[in-house]
Amino acid sequence: MLEEFYILVLPFCVIPVFLVSLDYLNKNAELKRNSYNVIDFDKFVKRKEEGDDVDIDIAKLLDIEKIAA
Repeated sequence: MLEEFYILVLPFCVIPVFLVSLDYLNKNAELKRNSYNVIDFDKFVKRKEEGDDVDIDIAKLLDIEKIAA
């Protein structure tokens, strides 16, 4: 009787915990993927040293002395 109880009840306890854990891991991975796509434009432009005419014009607009492609 005790074995039947474990066979019937244990999956109903383990499966929801497993599904919630998978959902948490999926959401966490999605947040990390989204954070990789974010670019700080000011840092990107400031790290450039000397570049073509377009980069130099952008640097002048942003008050940056040196810029590179």
